[in-house]
Amino acid sequence: MNNFDVVVIGAGPGGYECASLLAKQGKNVAIIEKNQNQIGGTCLNEGCVPAKHYLESATYITKKSYFESCGVHVDNMSLDINTLRNKKDDLIEQLRTGINIKLKKAKVTTIFGTASFENENSIRVNDAIISADKFVIASGSKHRPHPLLEIDGKQIISSREVFTLNKIPSSILIVGGGAIGCEFATFFNSLGVKVDIAEFTPQIIPAEDVDVAKALQRELQKKGINITVEANVSSFTKNENCINITMQTKKGEINADYELVLVSIGRAPNTNELRLEKANINSDRGFITVSQELLTSNPNIYAIGDTIATPALAHSAYNEASIVANNINGSTCKPSKVIPFVTFCQPQVASVGKNEKMLKAEGIEYEAIKHFYKSSAKAKIKGDDSGFIKLLCEKNSGIILGGVMIGNDTTEHIHQILIAINTKLTKKQLSQMVFAHPTLSESLWEMVH
Repeated sequence: MNNFDVVVIGAGPGGYECASLLAKQGKNVAIIEKNQNQIGGTCLNEGCVPAKHYLESATYITKKSYFESCGVHVDNMSLDINTLRNKKDDLIEQLRTGINIKLKKAKVTTIFGTASFENENSIRVNDAIISADKFVIASGSKHRPHPLLEIDGKQIISSREVFTLNKIPSSILIVGGGAIGCEFATFFNSLGVKVDIAEFTPQIIPAEDVDVAKALQRELQKKGINITVEANVSSFTKNENCINITMQTKKGEINADYELVLVSIGRAPNTNELRLEKANINSDRGFITVSQELLTSNPNIYAIGDTIATPALAHSAYNEASIVANNINGSTCKPSKVIPFVTFCQPQVASVGKNEKMLKAEGIEYEAIKHFYKSSAKAKIKGDDSGFIKLLCEKNSGIILGGVMIGNDTTEHIHQILIAINTKLTKKQLSQMVFAHPTLSESLWEMVH
């Protein structure tokens, strides 16, 4: 029997970060992952990293007309999907090597195999029984299945299969208009693909306020992306060269042919194989139930990342990993509630803190200040002055409670609002600061000046 102080199940962002931190603090730590190629989890292998790599590459194609209007001669600008895929593989391998070095340097024992609980203080990995004083479940998530559209890897795909495509389709239906769906819509549209989005709810990016969703929908439609909200796929027929989709919408039935259908309706926790009941761990619809300190119903087992009902984001998992590492060492920390949300479509969308839906629900009196990038010199220089910043401040004190940005590079600039919220900055204090010109950041100052 193998005995450790702590065993971490899953080597995604939360798992490898937690294992590394605990090992550096002197704990004898093991981390379990299914195989070497899964080190880094969904984020590295089939999520954040490859998706943003694809989007960054496609961005240059979308700027062709602007470059030409500035006198830059751009001939035959196109994308070779096979070269992009190979470059993506190289990038993932480089980053995975870095994670392995990090774990090795911290003296974490890495064990490959599928983990399941035997009892409250031990797990089975392959044929071995491994025990520990503490466990951390960080087993990540998987593609959420559609009730009708089963992934076949050929005509019906998930985000995972996007990164194995060896040819660019002529048309694609993206089922799901959340962050992932909108990002891939931008990518395929940049390559000249006919793109349709079908979203089940009344708006795309459902977690954001209505005005942000409407602005993004307007900009995506300008690019030629067709968007249907309150749409439900009711039937389909596969043919040799296409798949015929029937959708029910508020305006009636829609029927169309597509070369590919991408199902992007969220993620489901990877907890089915763990046999949680053997360790007396409570769960709800697959999500592990945890306290504010991220402790499960078993006093010796914690859970983090996509296995619990917190934002399914790598940076949220990093924060939770740090909290759990500290708590195992005797602290009583709680994860941050101020988490930025970022969507890397074009234009980019980013938000942090309270939004208008939350403030209204909580009965908080607030002021919403909006500033459009149309007046930004830097936005015009970059060739895209679409979008706006919306800042939400407490009405009486002026303390910044939240904000959202849609436009150029907002996934970078949202952190300015993040810092403002965490330091309880007021709009008056913000107005007294000096921002460099010409920058996109100065729009934040202009809106309160």
